[in-house]
Amino acid sequence: MANTRASRKGSVIEKKKTFSERFWAEVRGYAEALVIAFLIVTFVFNTVGVVGSSMRPNLDGGIGSQNLLQSLFTGDRVFIPKYDTWLRRAGILGPYRRGEVIVVREPGNAPSAQERTRRPFFIKRLIGVPGDRVRIESGQVVINGHPLDQTFISGTGEIVPDPIDFPLITTKEGTVDGMVVHFASTLQGTPIPQLPYHDYPLPSLSTDHDSIQLYYGETLSALAPLPPDTIDGIPFVHDIVVPKGHYFIMGDNRQSAKGGSEDSRYFGPIPMMTVAGRATAVIWPPRRNGSWNWRRITPPEAFEEIPPQHTPQ
Repeated sequence: MANTRASRKGSVIEKKKTFSERFWAEVRGYAEALVIAFLIVTFVFNTVGVVGSSMRPNLDGGIGSQNLLQSLFTGDRVFIPKYDTWLRRAGILGPYRRGEVIVVREPGNAPSAQERTRRPFFIKRLIGVPGDRVRIESGQVVINGHPLDQTFISGTGEIVPDPIDFPLITTKEGTVDGMVVHFASTLQGTPIPQLPYHDYPLPSLSTDHDSIQLYYGETLSALAPLPPDTIDGIPFVHDIVVPKGHYFIMGDNRQSAKGGSEDSRYFGPIPMMTVAGRATAVIWPPRRNGSWNWRRITPPEAFEEIPPQHTPQ
C-alpha cells in the first residue's frame, strides 16, 4: 500500500494553466486556423457565388437576382483554383483562353461603378484575347472575321441576344469623329450607355463627349485601322483590336429585357491583371430543377473554330 501511494505521489501532476495562458492558447488556435484558411484561399482554391442574371442561361444567379443574400444562398457556386491564377501571373502558364469563364474586378469606368465606392467582382466569359479583332453586328459576335456560333447562349430559348451594333462609329476626313450610343440617366444623374439596335437610328456623339471618353476611351483607342472607303458621317460597325495585356469579356445574357450583362460593350477591354481566377466547375447546389447541377465549366466548342488572331499591338 505504501508503495502504491508513493508511486502516485511520484507521478507527474499537470500544472494548472493561468487565465492568461489559456487565453493566449485559444487565440493562437484561432490565429493558426485563420492563417491556414488565408493561405488556402490565396494560393490553393476559392469558391465564388454567382449573383444576378448576367451569365444566364449557363450559370444561375439564384431566385433573388436583385437580393444579394438570396442570390448567395440560391445561386450557383463555382470553384476557382487559385494556384492556376498565380502560375499564370508568374508566366509559367499561358494566358486564359477564349470561351473560359473568369472572375474579374469590376473596372473603375463600369456604369455600375459610378455610384458606389466598393468595386465587387464580375463573372464573365472571355471573348477576345490580345490581338483578336472583335465586333458585334446585330447581336452576332464576330472574332477575327468569323461569326461565333452562339447556340451555347440561345440554344435553350431562354436568352435571345439583343440585335445591337458595337462599336458603331462615324468618321470625318479619315478620322474617327463620333460613336453612335445613347446615354440615359439614373436618379442620381449618372449617364448609362444604351447601345444602338441594328437599323434603329441614333445620333452620333463626338469622341470628345465626356461620357464617351469615360466609357469608351479605351475602345476608341483600340479600333483597327480604318478602311480606305469610309464615307464621312455614315455610321458603320468596326473592329476593336484587343490590346496587349487586355481581354474582351462578355456575359452570356445579352438580352437587356432579362437583366442583360454589363461587360466590355459598356467599359471596353479589361487589363489582364484584374482577373482574379478561372471558374472550372459548378459545385453548389448539387441539384437544380430535378437534375444534377455539379458540372465542369469548359469553353464551348464554338470557340475552337475561331481563326488565328492578328499580332497584338
